Amino acid sequence: MPRVSPDADEQILSSFGSEDDVSIPVIGGGGDSSDDESESDSSTVSDCESVVSGTGVVDRIGLVRLDESDKLVEIIEKKFVARLSYVGVDVRVEYVHRNMFNASEIAQARLSSFQIYTKSVEKKNGGDANVKYAWFGGSKDEIHKIVVYGFGFDNVRKNAGFGHGVVLSADHSPLESVESATADEDGIKHILLCRVLLGKSELVSRGSTQCYPSSDDFQSGVDDLQSPKKFVVWSSQMNTHILPEFVISFKTLSSINRPKSDGVPVRHEKPVSPWIPIPDLIAALSKILAPKAIKEITQFRRSYIEHKISRREMIRGIREVTGDRLLLMVLKDFTQQRRSNRLG
Repeated sequence: MPRVSPDADEQILSSFGSEDDVSIPVIGGGGDSSDDESESDSSTVSDCESVVSGTGVVDRIGLVRLDESDKLVEIIEKKFVARLSYVGVDVRVEYVHRNMFNASEIAQARLSSFQIYTKSVEKKNGGDANVKYAWFGGSKDEIHKIVVYGFGFDNVRKNAGFGHGVVLSADHSPLESVESATADEDGIKHILLCRVLLGKSELVSRGSTQCYPSSDDFQSGVDDLQSPKKFVVWSSQMNTHILPEFVISFKTLSSINRPKSDGVPVRHEKPVSPWIPIPDLIAALSKILAPKAIKEITQFRRSYIEHKISRREMIRGIREVTGDRLLLMVLKDFTQQRRSNRLG
């Protein structure tokens, strides 16, 4: 039976939140992989009360609510709130649940499967499994189904065009997953904090129709090889390479439209919104951007017209391609030109 290492909490406290890398705690026994079975058994516990603080009561789907004084809650809440505040979103964490993977034999099998694949990828890649934390937002019902049944096709369909896989937000960039979370009847939103087995990642561009790794050398995809904000886990691996460990329940108190330029917040009194007709925007950008970028922007517009993506997703996609600094410049020029035409 798979178990949770008693050292996992301390390792999470010391590792979660690193901007560049996250060292992931071992789930099924502490120590090096060369340790024998007796050593592994002596370092693990199976009862959730000895691993987590809080109610100690595991609900029927295997979640236990952590006490507000728990160090895990403190560090997760601090990082979650701080990173959203950085982009102008004010939230309040209501409570945090931890998945104990003990509600059923299937839940235990998922945990065991993640362990097995982690060791396999680690061996294949010379000792580096490259496991990181990442976010996934959804409705209360969607989060419930993921915890109980695992990820499904509905979760793949909301990936904003990054191939046929589940897209998660890197731990340092939770905004898009937060935007995917919808409030329940009490006004509370829910987001998963997952361990993700990435292995060796390859670049996956928006609009890709890729379904599997391009070769046996890769195990996952990212939107940027140097500083990824999105992790792509292929649908064939979504229930072996993603481990939903925490459910963070929160309320959005306020959201300020504060776009970023090169990772730095830019303050503007006027929001960045599509008050310029999209055809005019594309025409203006075509004089500045490369044809490949214009093709991406045109595809976003076409997908919106064909009702494949929402207006919000279209705008977000255009902003990612252009960057807010250039977009603001084009919008400003258009406004000034329109004002001059009216005066003339």
